[in-house]
Amino acid sequence: MWDKSDRYRRLGLELPPGDEPRTRDLQEHHQLVSLIVDGRAADAAQLMRGHITHSLAATAISALEDREGMRADQSAGRPTSR
Repeated sequence: MWDKSDRYRRLGLELPPGDEPRTRDLQEHHQLVSLIVDGRAADAAQLMRGHITHSLAATAISALEDREGMRADQSAGRPTSR
């Protein structure tokens, strides 16, 4: 588990350059808290679904899966199309 989380953290540092994705994620976290405190569960759920799909973490996980898939293809002798 440590190895996988370490790879994820390292990849997260590589993706994407600039502060915009991190700032967006942080703003969404604050919006989620506000919506929950205000009792707006449906709005919080909608924002959370979008956040999970498009957050920096989702980007890092997708890149990690792509990278690991590429390694698995290479070790199996399959050509990669990436």
